[in-house]
Amino acid sequence: MIDSQTAAFIRKALGGLQQQIDELRQAHGNRGPQDEIDSIPGRRIAYTLVGTQDFTTTQDNTRAGAINMQISQDGPFVMTHYPVAMWRPSLPTNATNFGKWRPVYTWPLEAQQITAAGTLTDVIDISYEIVDGGSQRNFQNLAAPPILSRPDELHRLPCPTMFAPNSTVQFFPTYNDIAFGGAVATTTGTLVVGLPGYRVVNM
Repeated sequence: MIDSQTAAFIRKALGGLQQQIDELRQAHGNRGPQDEIDSIPGRRIAYTLVGTQDFTTTQDNTRAGAINMQISQDGPFVMTHYPVAMWRPSLPTNATNFGKWRPVYTWPLEAQQITAAGTLTDVIDISYEIVDGGSQRNFQNLAAPPILSRPDELHRLPCPTMFAPNSTVQFFPTYNDIAFGGAVATTTGTLVVGLPGYRVVNM
């Protein structure tokens, strides 16, 4: 049988342990996604994951194949902003607007589009899906409309998204509308997608 002095000592010790447990739970509970990412050891390097894909008018109103972007094996990639998506006419080489960067949606950037007789030309509209190839997980069950950053205005994600080292990020565009034109019409365009963020490089 435990005497009263021993029982008091045990109660005091258990009370101290419980206080430590409560403090640890509180500290862990207050940690957000950014805190968890910040706790990963390694050097932070500003980085934009980039992928490209050629397209033609035959893909009008179709879901294209994946644009695959490989994550370095040196460490994870953290995506911090919505994708930047642009395109440029790439064929023929004598196309009227060959090589000029174009936005990928008609709203609200109509002023940046090329018009001929009041009709927009050299313009595409897309929706998109992003898949984590490492987990085969689609980040949403429906294709997103063009919720995108612009080169002159990056838009932050609601929370940073981390991709594991050596995995593949897949960007699936759906070409909702493609309109080529000009005195010498474009026949092929190149879609360029950038995912702004940073790499965590293991030291």
